[in-house]
Amino acid sequence: MNNARSTHTATLLPDGRLFVTGGWYYNTASQTAEIYNPVSNSWSAVSNMTFGRYGHQAVYLPAPVNKILVMGGYGGSTGSVGLQSCELYDFVSNQWTTTTSMINARVYFTATYLPSMNVVVAIGGGFSGSVVEIFTVSTLQWTQSSNTIAPYALTPKGTLLPNGQFLLAGDAYSNGGTYLFNPATKLFTFAANTTQLRNEASVTLLPSGSVLLTGGFDTTTSQPIRSAEVYDYQLNMWRSVADMNTTRSRHTAVTLNNSFSTSPTVLVIGGQHDWLGGHDLIDCELFSVNG
Repeated sequence: MNNARSTHTATLLPDGRLFVTGGWYYNTASQTAEIYNPVSNSWSAVSNMTFGRYGHQAVYLPAPVNKILVMGGYGGSTGSVGLQSCELYDFVSNQWTTTTSMINARVYFTATYLPSMNVVVAIGGGFSGSVVEIFTVSTLQWTQSSNTIAPYALTPKGTLLPNGQFLLAGDAYSNGGTYLFNPATKLFTFAANTTQLRNEASVTLLPSGSVLLTGGFDTTTSQPIRSAEVYDYQLNMWRSVADMNTTRSRHTAVTLNNSFSTSPTVLVIGGQHDWLGGHDLIDCELFSVNG
């Protein structure tokens, strides 16, 4: 990358590139954003966000909107203010504009775009983790649900499964438990325990429909780990896979478009190398998917 960063976002674009925003960089909430091109294996900077932020979320809103929506996180002059603010990136103008703020400030949460409903769902995190918020793309408005996550979800990561449910994993208070959210009923159910206790990990959907969980902090030792595991939603179970090369937490991991490699590959990006947060990583590594 052009900049070291942790607690940033990495969003896959329709053309196979990755859009990375913000993060923690040298004790500052970063405003920077950059795009990774897997064909040229290169990074290019785009215009800075309106606000520096980390512990936030970003999703791609498909055509006709064709913009990146960035939400919440920590920011402010000290980097310790919970943000409600949201902003949109326009690929044509290379400019950011603010849009409707979330109802509640939210940090270290998870968010995803649901194509069937044309909404973005924000779940968990600090300040308002027990409240689900829904962003309607057509109106650019937020509404909230009273449904509560059990247990209270801090630092969860999630992804939309092929069966239409949303998997939540890596919660600091779940003791290894993972949960499924049904967007239609807005209800949560217990899924399965991970093989290792961890939080601030990264969750990535694989082409097979399985989910890769990488790194994070070991909740028993408070140290970053390199281990990884895969969730099979049809069997409802987790299994260990090969470790990463580097211990890392507060990183991102995205499955690259198949057209850029002979086999499905996950790009693991940045993160932190130690518990005190004094070593933000600039490097990336690749995970080859065999199933």
